[in-house]
Amino acid sequence: MYVYTNLSAALRDKTSPLRKYLHERYPNTRPVQAEYRREAGPLLVDTGGANPATLGAAFDFAVRFLLVPDHAPVLPLLGFFGYPEESAVVESVIETAQAAVAPTATDVDTLSRACWALALCTDVYRRGLLRDSALDHLLRTGRFAPDPLLSLTPPDAIRQLWELRGLADDHLLPHLKPPTFPGPTFDASVLCNADADIISAGLLLDLKTHLGPKNPRTGTRADSLSANDLYQVIAYALFDHTNTYALTHVGIYSARYAHLATWPLPTLLTTLADTPIDIADERETVWNLLGGR
Repeated sequence: MYVYTNLSAALRDKTSPLRKYLHERYPNTRPVQAEYRREAGPLLVDTGGANPATLGAAFDFAVRFLLVPDHAPVLPLLGFFGYPEESAVVESVIETAQAAVAPTATDVDTLSRACWALALCTDVYRRGLLRDSALDHLLRTGRFAPDPLLSLTPPDAIRQLWELRGLADDHLLPHLKPPTFPGPTFDASVLCNADADIISAGLLLDLKTHLGPKNPRTGTRADSLSANDLYQVIAYALFDHTNTYALTHVGIYSARYAHLATWPLPTLLTTLADTPIDIADERETVWNLLGGR
């Protein structure tokens, strides 16, 4: 049994077999990173204090609902498994998000609030219920209901999500075509938990809301692409052991910079490895590395 419960943890740990394999097999990251930096523009949406991790998750949910209006995410519910009353509240928030992107709706504010609430609920599944958190307070005071949950979104989060949504309307959504799979999992997710952001017509896309490093001399920020960002998207592709999604490309959308970067999957793997790559063989290697049989 593979000892790392999720892909993010495996990539963060320099001693994990998966990270060691990816770093040794695909060391040639610098040309891809340099090209990414050349194509990136200036920071367009700055932060204002809203929790960056929650904001990133909320933006992910917003894009998924905009692409698939009847999307019914599972992760926000898993943290409340076995608690039917609380689960019903989360389901109501999901329905609120779905209604906000219906063809006759233009309620961006409600979508932002619903996605923020779903991000908080997902965090309960990923990290547990944090003592003295906003959700903990609602639960302990018997106020865990749709309206109080929607009211937890700070004004700065709504502002950022509005601005990020506007950029995505112009720079992301027009490039995504059906069939679309929001929050896809893979064959190897049963061995090491991994769920991507979006697959759209053979393109596996990871959404990022990072600010990027600050230049100490000028004080300005610049978009960046870490090696782990690259390893994450190719790991998703290699986790698709049976080629269920028929992936042809992988990419990253840096939301604060409205920067969409995509690469043909075989070309990216060959560049990173600096040698020709057989994708089926790589998938088999990763499958076995994770303990697949």
